Amino acid sequence: MKRLERIFVSLRKKRKHLGIDLDGICFDFQAGFIPWLEEHLDIELPPSEEITSYYWYEEIEGLEEKAFWDEFHKFGKADGYFALDVLPGALEGLHRIVEAGHRITYITNRPNYAYRQTARALTLHNFPFSGKLEFAEGRKSPLVREKRVEAFIDDSPRTVAELCAGTEARIYCMDYPFNRDIHNLTGYTRVSSWDEFLEKEGI
Repeated sequence: MKRLERIFVSLRKKRKHLGIDLDGICFDFQAGFIPWLEEHLDIELPPSEEITSYYWYEEIEGLEEKAFWDEFHKFGKADGYFALDVLPGALEGLHRIVEAGHRITYITNRPNYAYRQTARALTLHNFPFSGKLEFAEGRKSPLVREKRVEAFIDDSPRTVAELCAGTEARIYCMDYPFNRDIHNLTGYTRVSSWDEFLEKEGI
């Protein structure tokens, strides 16, 4: 009996709690929002791989900040988050985490009104999902601490910096042209794929 208890305790110690961002990590927000902006603002945006600022209006001629955010919310309220494609490797990676016995909590900065369509999308695409969906409302570090998340992956340069400064979690940044200007920031690991992320986590 004591031997079984020791095995159980050992297994629990090895069980990790991973925090997962949604847009840019699981869902292709750029591919969904770029055509929307082009259609509704009558402008032409560069290919996503050429966008080097997280806030597109900072570098794209003809795209004003107010117009960007107005269309951002119109897109969201038109069920735009529900229609996004899943990024390569995301679904396989998430199931790999769960099958290895680890836990997942999705933590997003999507607007609160997108909760229902987000939950629907996770269910539709067969994501490992049992209500572990948190909306951070701008700052993710309080939730990462509260939920005792041990490792978190994101793509927002601002969020990566915030998590590095405000948590003890292992922080990963999924590589994109728009987040490469944080090369002077320490305390995080840059990865280029789900496979690389999971390999570094030993999963």
